[in-house]
Amino acid sequence: MRKRALIIIDVQRGLFEKKNEVYKSTELISNINSIIDVFRKEQEKIIFVQHCNNGSLKKDSISWQIHPEIKVKEKDMKIWKNKSNVFKENKLINYLEKERIKDLVIVGLVTQGCVQAACISGKDSGLNITLIGDAHSNFNKNPKELINHWNKRLHEHGVRILNTAELINS
Repeated sequence: MRKRALIIIDVQRGLFEKKNEVYKSTELISNINSIIDVFRKEQEKIIFVQHCNNGSLKKDSISWQIHPEIKVKEKDMKIWKNKSNVFKENKLINYLEKERIKDLVIVGLVTQGCVQAACISGKDSGLNITLIGDAHSNFNKNPKELINHWNKRLHEHGVRILNTAELINS
């Protein structure tokens, strides 16, 4: 049986408190929590990624914390990063190798930054990547167009794109 993990990228309080709101934030949080429920039921790995910087996402600050409505548990793996690409963090690579995980499901923030970087780097590393098309978002001027653009572009790169309902029913 192939092992998979859910990677939840940068769903931190500070990103939900920006001047431009996260596009469809309520739906995003609901979808991510539904996916978490599936992974918990199947006893599959859940990895939370948190971005650290010297600005609004200082490590251990309130803004740096996972959004309070996201169903994070103490036992979940947590990885802190200071670059957009989580695959530049040895902790993630070592964990995936140790657990023999080859299939990743990716959700989170932001579409055109850390989410696309994880999808491309994971795929280029030989992993099977599934992006949940309605469980990633951003706070740009044209958020829907950006999501559609990256879903299409990542699909062309070999990333499997599903929506939340498709993942839950698969």
